[in-house]
Amino acid sequence: MSRRELPVHDGVFAFTKIWVPLVLWILPLSAQSNIGELRLKVIDPNGLGVKSSVELISEANHYQQSFLTDDAGALDIRRLPFGVYSLEVLHEGLAPSSKSVEIQSAAPKQEGVQLNFAPLNTIVEVKEAATLIDPRRTGSVNQVGAVAIADRVTSLPGRSLQDLVNLQPGWLQEGNAVPHPRGSEYQTQFVLDGIPLTDNRSPGYGPEIEADSLQSMSVYTAGIPAEYGRKMGGVVEVNTVRDNRQGIHGDVVLSGGSFDTAGGSSMLQFQQGKNTFGVTAAGAMTGRYLSPPGSGQLHQQRNYG
Repeated sequence: MSRRELPVHDGVFAFTKIWVPLVLWILPLSAQSNIGELRLKVIDPNGLGVKSSVELISEANHYQQSFLTDDAGALDIRRLPFGVYSLEVLHEGLAPSSKSVEIQSAAPKQEGVQLNFAPLNTIVEVKEAATLIDPRRTGSVNQVGAVAIADRVTSLPGRSLQDLVNLQPGWLQEGNAVPHPRGSEYQTQFVLDGIPLTDNRSPGYGPEIEADSLQSMSVYTAGIPAEYGRKMGGVVEVNTVRDNRQGIHGDVVLSGGSFDTAGGSSMLQFQQGKNTFGVTAAGAMTGRYLSPPGSGQLHQQRNYG
């Protein structure tokens, strides 16, 4: 009986070939634990995929978005905060369909909707809202959705994100706009699209995260997932807007107020197929003092850019 020994480099190649794909497959599973995905399939009465309009609403998460399936009736909706959603599907010539969908796992949720022909008679069904309260969510996690972000009160330059966090229960804010969860100091972890930010987020030191570029936020006051460590006083997960419009588009935001306060930001984006090119710029100034009051600071001016 003979035995053949593989050269060392062949063994390393075999180890790499087996384990590297496994590690790359496991890494996405260790991402944010409160974000899920919905995979939708819409079919007509004959069982064929049909292009339809989809609206997904969650009052508890402040989430309301409209989508359009592809020609085969398929749609993937990603980065959904855990909760109960109201799903409504519309297609011209067919009766609309609505149902509740619950996202409680990071694993993609498969959901199918079959549209039927509209009946000749009209029935008005009155039912209670199913997404006002998430029965599985504790009060230590608060969601800030696109509606709340768009309707927010104007903030001082550089403080739009911090002011949104400060509106949540259990948070206080210093004069330099550093948020403190439950009285903790400098123990707030910001996570931008899954990437932890470890620098100081006060307007005087860290670059601004403009609230107008946000899609949603998850603010943890307690019950923080283990992936963020055990010494966190609070965690703020920030999800930016996904703009998939084709061609050239952009926006400009201007603001102003007392104490010679002014600010502005602009974005220009070009998208063709799966390729996206974008340019952003932002700047702000204020004559309001940002440090403790003093005779030499009453007319202090700060510029940001």
